[in-house]
Amino acid sequence: MRHREPVRRRRRRGTAALLALAVATGGAGCTVASHQEPGQATASVRDALTQASSAAQTTLLTVELLDADRLTSPVADAALLEQVRVLESASTALTTLVPPDDTSSAQRAAGLDALADVTAEVVAARAWVAREAGGDLSEAGDVPVSGDEAVARLDAATSELDATLALVGGA
Repeated sequence: MRHREPVRRRRRRGTAALLALAVATGGAGCTVASHQEPGQATASVRDALTQASSAAQTTLLTVELLDADRLTSPVADAALLEQVRVLESASTALTTLVPPDDTSSAQRAAGLDALADVTAEVVAARAWVAREAGGDLSEAGDVPVSGDEAVARLDAATSELDATLALVGGA
């Protein structure tokens, strides 16, 4: 007759194996901040702000083209939605960065402020696009009244972002 393990012991081994698997696969989705040198942190801030600057410039071009009737509202909306995603990625890069020193910490803080302003203006420009497409946004909070106003607001936010980018050695 075969010797059978007690059910309880088999369950414990199965539970331990399942727990080990969960830790191994669950840990893959979470990352612990690694130590970065100051130059690496500055480069990370610069990369995120460069992405954000590109998104802002694409938004400016999109608004200008829609305002000149050289682009349709659905295409403009799709383009701006993609820029929102780029800005989300840049934000994630900055918010998950653990600066190793005061300088890179200040650079990250300035980058987060500039990024927040650009993001707000891209979102407002997208609301303007929706209004141009016939959406009922006349009473909506912070929607530019014209393409020119959207461009002016984006220009101001982009200037601040570019000044911050210059502080970290960007273009």
